Amino acid sequence: MGNSQSQTSKTIKQDDTEESEGLDFHKAKNKSPPNPSLPPSPIYTSNDAHNTKTVIVNGRRYQNFNTKYILPNDDEEQDRLVQAHFIYKHLFNGNFSAPVRGLLSGSVSSARRGSSGSSQSNWEDLPPPRVLDLGCGNGTWILEMATEFKHAHFYGIDISPNYPTAIKPPNTFFIQYDILNPKGLPFPDSYFDYVFMRQVYTCFSSSDWTTVVREIKRVVKPGGFVEFRDIDPILKNIGPTTYKLFEKFPETMKNNYDVDVDWAKNMYSCLQKVGQMTDMHQIVRMLRSGNSGPICHTMNNSLKSGLNSYRYFFQKNYNLSSEEYDKITEKIVNEAIDYRSYFSYFNCWGRKPLYDCHLAQSIKTQSDPLEQNRPQSNSSHRASFNLPPSPTSLGDIQSSDENHIFGQDSVSDINQFIQGYED
Repeated sequence: MGNSQSQTSKTIKQDDTEESEGLDFHKAKNKSPPNPSLPPSPIYTSNDAHNTKTVIVNGRRYQNFNTKYILPNDDEEQDRLVQAHFIYKHLFNGNFSAPVRGLLSGSVSSARRGSSGSSQSNWEDLPPPRVLDLGCGNGTWILEMATEFKHAHFYGIDISPNYPTAIKPPNTFFIQYDILNPKGLPFPDSYFDYVFMRQVYTCFSSSDWTTVVREIKRVVKPGGFVEFRDIDPILKNIGPTTYKLFEKFPETMKNNYDVDVDWAKNMYSCLQKVGQMTDMHQIVRMLRSGNSGPICHTMNNSLKSGLNSYRYFFQKNYNLSSEEYDKITEKIVNEAIDYRSYFSYFNCWGRKPLYDCHLAQSIKTQSDPLEQNRPQSNSSHRASFNLPPSPTSLGDIQSSDENHIFGQDSVSDINQFIQGYED
């Protein structure tokens, strides 16, 4: 509570497994959201006509409008992403690591209802917990989470409509939308209790990450959680053929596609510094190739399918024929087993502070002329938010009105709260 950089903890764990890696080689704001009335419509599609354009190259379907994203978006790729989903789930022992189980299951709200008469009525009027999955892909993560946590509402957003539109849990809502849309994400401020993002390292530049994380900060509630999971796509402990293929991969992605593939290694610091999250944690797992282990066969197949997904990228940028690339792929898989090569998977999460001290001081100074000439205090314990705390917080809800949920209270009410807190 207080300064978003205070009392920050970091936990790093590294696991070295015997299984072979499942390769992937592999979207600040105080302005009005473009579509605040979006939910609860189950499907939302932006009006950008280019969002449905595709092109077929060597039998694989690709987007024909996004110059950054170089992977296919066909059924074969969706199967690979499902496999990648289970790799993440296996490595990090579940679909999430942030402490949100009580929130999503409704047990937090239930516990509060029994505390007092006033808090009971307030909790009953709260909307269900809302979860956002950015870059949701085929929606596998959302479908599993929505089935497990029926009390919560899950929103998935992706530039390609590969998610289910008919057969899906009733508490899921999918949106075709570009995360980098200049208008920002199509949601009001402080709308979500939990924001999740995974497997997006092929999507954005370094400057894009700042934009995306700032938007995430805007749409998550005070007290809400943000969690990222991703892979460092550079294979480690490798043989000579693998080295030649991977050596210029980051540079080529940056120069030719304006994509920073080092996202996984930097997402902790970005979430902390740009997102100004507190209670930060990080886990790092290594998944090593080999010829033993119960899921070794699955991992080897995933490695092959990952290389196949990158076929067009490598053949185009490395001037390789299809036959040459087939031979390289076979050598890389064999080298990975012989050298026991590995990929590193990163998982980090943090919490948005309940109170923004800088915002509190700014509001107080603007509304009180005497404050403009008063030296600034070094105290980091001033409260400012006019929003009700997220169900993850420890405070009592003062109002269940929709205006409170969307943060529409007047500045005078906020100022009175600040003055009362100081007194």
